Amino acid sequence: MARPGILVSAAALALAAFGAMPVHAQDGGGRRQVKAGPVDTDKYRTQYIRLPNQSEGLLYEPATPSHPRVALIFTHPGRDNFNAELGREMAARGYRTLMLNYRGNDDFGEADPEQYLPGISQAVLYLRSLPGVDKVILVGHSGGGHLVGLYGGVSEKGAAFCSGPEKIYPCATKGLDGLAKLDGIVFLDGTLGAFHQMSAIDPAIAGTARDEKLDMFAAANGYDAKTKRGTYTADFAKRFFAGQAKDNDRVIANALARLHAIEAGKGDYSDDEPLVIRGMGVRASGARLYQTDVAFAAHTKRPHLLLRADGTNVETIIQSVRAPGGRSADSLNALETMAQDTTVRRFLSSSAIRTGPHYAITADDIVGVDWHSAYNSTPAMAEGITVPTLVLAMGCHYLLVPGEIIYDHLAARDKTYAAVEGATHGFAPCRPEYGDTNKRTFDYLDSWLSQGRF
Repeated sequence: MARPGILVSAAALALAAFGAMPVHAQDGGGRRQVKAGPVDTDKYRTQYIRLPNQSEGLLYEPATPSHPRVALIFTHPGRDNFNAELGREMAARGYRTLMLNYRGNDDFGEADPEQYLPGISQAVLYLRSLPGVDKVILVGHSGGGHLVGLYGGVSEKGAAFCSGPEKIYPCATKGLDGLAKLDGIVFLDGTLGAFHQMSAIDPAIAGTARDEKLDMFAAANGYDAKTKRGTYTADFAKRFFAGQAKDNDRVIANALARLHAIEAGKGDYSDDEPLVIRGMGVRASGARLYQTDVAFAAHTKRPHLLLRADGTNVETIIQSVRAPGGRSADSLNALETMAQDTTVRRFLSSSAIRTGPHYAITADDIVGVDWHSAYNSTPAMAEGITVPTLVLAMGCHYLLVPGEIIYDHLAARDKTYAAVEGATHGFAPCRPEYGDTNKRTFDYLDSWLSQGRF
């Protein structure tokens, strides 16, 4: 990636070695204008930072750094992170915050998860070069959760942690040993990684017609198309999850067969192949019982800290207050929502995870998943994380149970699970009575960072 400004070598990590430019600078190819302009407010200013390993950052610098020893990094794969909420919110609370992008893939497209890690390491080293900074915390929101989990596990355990024989497709280990160590990690409503895609498989897709016995969008199985709400029986759920697991096995077997053909010189291309997986939803779309029927992934198993709208905090079983949300009939065969348009290697690295015969999503758990079969698996990587870790879930979303699974797998002794009552995935309240959930989210993050552990 070519950009105007000072070139930075991996070895020259002192502050003076980093080039700084206004945020409106255009990339060398002229493809894209960075959306965020330079900002100076009474609370913070911003500065563009060019980093090695095809990465770039937008540094939010507080006018009054009330926490000068602690700096944050925020990142999310395949996204321009410069304008994400956390930068403004945490800078306003006195934290230096670096919003990190990886530009090794065109226009913020897909990349294998491990490709992001060297750039994160350079961001950690950059922040440690700033005057007074000696603690660096990595924060990931949503799909950024599996990325910071991967970094946390590999930075502590080394490249072997993501490349063992138990992996369907081991990570590419080059450049992954000796990553800069972190002082803490924060999962903001983080996903489970590869499983998030696997859980979107629609087992009803069979040829040109839908198999009604496995169709979660069929009225006969409990779906109301008008309200987009599902009410499914235990018998249907059992058939549905068995169908998902069977299709998952088939998709993985096909991808591995194509990989073996490529590696034997018998593929359509020498390095990789296009792969379209019909029926596997994209991002938050797809066939997920827990989205249409809120009885699935409904609450945590054990009491955790709930940040209530009235300002009090209480230890309790945390119930999701989300509304159901299904799909309309005309979207069930749409390429944009109900198919993975990817490649063989990218699918295997990002979305392939094994499920067993007892795979199911219950009211408070996800069972029958081999978390260790994928390196893009947040629970598996959490087992290598020993630094203080916060799992902060949003109470008006479906990631309460995944958040608890991540929390349970963490090796850290100092770990916290909390949920913001009534907050949506984007931190806003889902109903007015839940108040300013955005403020409550970042106030609690500030509080957790300030409790003496750093």
